[in-house]
Amino acid sequence: MTGTKFWLVVGVTLLVLLQGTSLGLDGQERTPKRPPKANPSATQDEVFTIDTSLVVLDVAVFDQDNRFVGDLRKENFRVYDEQVEQQIEYFSRDEAPVSLGFVVDTSGSMRPRRTKVIEAVKFLARAAKPGDEFFLVDFKNRAELAEEFTPRPADIEDAVDNIVWGGGTALLDAIQLSAEYADKEGKNRRKAIVVFSDGDERDSYYDRKQMLKLLQEYQVQVYIVGFPDEDDDGGLFGRSTRKRSVQLIQDIAKETGGRAFFPKTLDELPEIVRTINADLRTQYSIGFVPSQGLQGGGFRRVTVRAEDGKRKLVVRTRSGYTPRKGD
Repeated sequence: MTGTKFWLVVGVTLLVLLQGTSLGLDGQERTPKRPPKANPSATQDEVFTIDTSLVVLDVAVFDQDNRFVGDLRKENFRVYDEQVEQQIEYFSRDEAPVSLGFVVDTSGSMRPRRTKVIEAVKFLARAAKPGDEFFLVDFKNRAELAEEFTPRPADIEDAVDNIVWGGGTALLDAIQLSAEYADKEGKNRRKAIVVFSDGDERDSYYDRKQMLKLLQEYQVQVYIVGFPDEDDDGGLFGRSTRKRSVQLIQDIAKETGGRAFFPKTLDELPEIVRTINADLRTQYSIGFVPSQGLQGGGFRRVTVRAEDGKRKLVVRTRSGYTPRKGD
């Protein structure tokens, strides 16, 4: 284990300490205007010119059978910023290194799934490519950074073996704080977190609306493997606990361009993590400079469409971006 564990404590004091500046962070892309292709010989000390006006989206495209489509060209895509079509300035299908976080629900209700979840985390860490880095967060009624960013899969394996299971569930806080950490501290442009949870939200400071708004400011895809309880009784006025959990997980994944999975049995977990790993490696990168400029603040919706005249294509990417304040 590298570094010293520190607590991501949720509360007003923590919000002042951790988010005194982060709540005002812009969500604008910090990427090269013409990002270089992957170069195995490149060193970590190389410096590239940054153009903060370029918005870069990680885009996955699937056919009607949910198979990834990897043979598209720049001219197959259309990008719209607040319904205004944009000129694509950057396009790449190169495999990019990932700054990836594992966010593990270690509450008491997840204990029966412990062995399979640990195996899933280890698989994703061992699937590392050159330039990848990882961190690990475990959460109960609060979230703990169990392992800071590290390029060594063995560090993650050691850390996940040593986490303690049992307690409540602060799912929203864990996702928000993990996404913020990935966004601020990850060295790669492509950033993602993989969350394992039953979705039984109980102890978070943030509510759903607040958390989704904050996620709009981060360039982090959220993948969630959900194990919601089988509960179909929503009472007279409300939806069931399961339906609420499923909807919450789906909303988070869709907003960030990630994916949601709901395995019926733990035996499905190995195939799911293989799918996540492949998904992270097989995305297009598409960049544009907003034609209407970056004046003003507020979240801006982005739509990406793909067509090749042969098949129905489904595009998945994050829902938009927040321009940098002051631009």
